[in-house]
Amino acid sequence: MRSIMRQSWAAAAALLFACGVARGNDLIDLTPDAPVIGVGIICNTPEQAEHYVGLLAGGQQPWPAMNAVNVQAHNPRACGVATVAFIPDATLATKTVRGKLVQIVRINVVAGYSGGGWQRTAGMVQYAVMEPPGQEI
Repeated sequence: MRSIMRQSWAAAAALLFACGVARGNDLIDLTPDAPVIGVGIICNTPEQAEHYVGLLAGGQQPWPAMNAVNVQAHNPRACGVATVAFIPDATLATKTVRGKLVQIVRINVVAGYSGGGWQRTAGMVQYAVMEPPGQEI
């Protein structure tokens, strides 16, 4: 499932090159109790997500930062771009990257999009890197 979900599409690339993370405002809220759909970086562990955010904060671009985390983890799919339906669980950390707040959020993935359709999954916990929803002042 992880290999299916973690594919780079033009939309995901545009999103990541624009800001390096998924923005809360880019997520689609279906209903109050339903999963949320989003495109962005997810990682297998909170440490990998923290490392990715740290590299971004240090000035690295999103793709090299993601690759550096994967090399260190000895896993080419430790962190990657994914289109998933998920239920947010808990915000683990909030950091500032390039003048914007970024959160690391533990999510429960309920389905992944493979480019050809959705595939349900159960019991998959991942760590998403995203900007919190809100309004700019």
